[in-house]
Amino acid sequence: MWGYTVAMRKDVMIMLWGAFVAFLPFLGFPNSWDAVLMVIAGVCVISLGIAVRRGNRPLMRSTLARAEQTPASSLNHEA
Repeated sequence: MWGYTVAMRKDVMIMLWGAFVAFLPFLGFPNSWDAVLMVIAGVCVISLGIAVRRGNRPLMRSTLARAEQTPASSLNHEA
């Protein structure tokens, strides 16, 4: 349950950073600040994207591991 809420928080953070990037040119910062803030925001979006991607992997691995541990006799559905 907690893993789902953490993933949602990361998704929300990606959307907020994306909105920040979208509105950054209209905030009135000097050009040098815009460039630095754009790089920082880009790194944050990339980092959060990687974190979300890595957060999904253990679920798939555990599902595969569980399938591999299932005995073949229980997979036989013949009546």
